[in-house]
Amino acid sequence: MKNILVPIGISPNGKSTLAYAVELAKHFKASLFVIDSYNAASIPAQISSAKEVINSRNFKRVKELVKSVQTDSVDIKMVNYKGDLITGIESLDKKIGLDLIVVGPRSNDINEKLFLGKISGKIIKKTSIPVLLVPIDYEFSIPKQGLFAFKKGKIKGEQSLAPLKVLIKAFKTKVNLLLVKTPGHEAARLDIDHEVVELSEGLVSLENASVYQGVLIHFQSIKPEILIVFARKRGFFEKLMESDVVYKKDFFSIIPLLVLKNR
Repeated sequence: MKNILVPIGISPNGKSTLAYAVELAKHFKASLFVIDSYNAASIPAQISSAKEVINSRNFKRVKELVKSVQTDSVDIKMVNYKGDLITGIESLDKKIGLDLIVVGPRSNDINEKLFLGKISGKIIKKTSIPVLLVPIDYEFSIPKQGLFAFKKGKIKGEQSLAPLKVLIKAFKTKVNLLLVKTPGHEAARLDIDHEVVELSEGLVSLENASVYQGVLIHFQSIKPEILIVFARKRGFFEKLMESDVVYKKDFFSIIPLLVLKNR
């Protein structure tokens, strides 16, 4: 893992997310890139002077945040971009190759009923880069137990499992597989790639209305310190991600959530 990106919004929780990413980058000797996720580009062009003031303030805010967690052991770079955040992230990925995005659940949203705010939701839904979603004020610790929950065992793309492989190799994380058979599941979906099985400590299969409910059932018995899911067009976030926001009543995690993508 060489390059990690941290989108920073106007939430006061941004510092704890960045501090977590710094510790993660330190373990991998990775470069850390910080991008401002508060986009002033939506302001009408005719008030460009006001936009320039906001952009200047945002840059200063992010710069001070970086300075507050700066460490000689981690190389932190600030990313400048204009326009849409997702386009900016994808452009950076093409340029340097991003291995992971570390983001908080609510970068700019203050609605306490939300688990996933609009910006974080868009990053998960609309980028092809793996995302590590870090709970608010969560301090970094090496995850010894992980739970990989899914309802389809076939993985496409050679790099799709790369973040999980790195995690297991670096931290010796023991990963338990949870295959949830949801209503209307197809038998073909239950074929699990041998590579996934080889990465795991064991497999549990059950029938439930959703993957999330299956996770809740096994959470206490496994006691994972990281939850792993796979984002597909018709997968775990199929219904959750119909909107860019996710409410706590529909999904909530008190531990880091690693969202794998087809790569």
